[in-house]
Amino acid sequence: MGLLGTLLGGGMGFMLGGPLGAIIGGALGSNININGSAARVHPGARTYGSPGYNPLHAQQTFLIAMISLAAKVAKADGTVSPAEVQSFDNFLRMQLNMGGAERKVAARIFNEARDSEIPAEEFARQIRQVLLGQPDRMRDLISLLMSIAMADGHLHPAEEQLIKTIATTMGLTKRDYDEAAAMFNPHADLDASYTVLGMTAAASDDEVKKSYRALAKEYHPDVVRNKGMGEDFQKFAAEKMRAVNSAYDAVRHERGF
Repeated sequence: MGLLGTLLGGGMGFMLGGPLGAIIGGALGSNININGSAARVHPGARTYGSPGYNPLHAQQTFLIAMISLAAKVAKADGTVSPAEVQSFDNFLRMQLNMGGAERKVAARIFNEARDSEIPAEEFARQIRQVLLGQPDRMRDLISLLMSIAMADGHLHPAEEQLIKTIATTMGLTKRDYDEAAAMFNPHADLDASYTVLGMTAAASDDEVKKSYRALAKEYHPDVVRNKGMGEDFQKFAAEKMRAVNSAYDAVRHERGF
């Protein structure tokens, strides 16, 4: 069972306040059936960092934030086309292995966030509080948004600008953004390979190797699952690890080690 199934199938289990809580309340505030199990979701004022916090709640919030922010990015150019909706559904199915019932729930969250007057920056500020001290997971969120935005083969300038604004609001630097955005760049060159590794061409061989080892450890399945994401994102982590390996191979080949 994925994060949405865990969230709803077993009851809310925690009270999510703030702007993301408002989205959940609007989208799922009535009884809903997931795999035959009905549950009522109660929006509340409780925030993360309070007593009772646990990694599962952070993982669930990460997913809710990702869906809500994806909706805002899709609408950044003024409209959300049927092709963009289909691309997002395909992303959930292919990248997160999300089943049909959970994708219907995700669609309700997506639609609620898309139509909400709450700005994307408010969602970004809340997820920054949840992921405080975990900039790597914030970079992952930017990579996910970039991947979703490019799923239809085109990145609109307004979408790109909003993703940059989200990154800045979460406290990420330009280098953080560039590293996250380069991860799924279909036109990667050697400079982009260095960016994926968090390095520049001026780095020493030892620095490149050290960065690669750190990234390989960071995207180990157990690490990803325990640091604010979850099993739903294991395929994403594998995709990111492949991008890291590809970038490292390109740099290693160019340097001859």
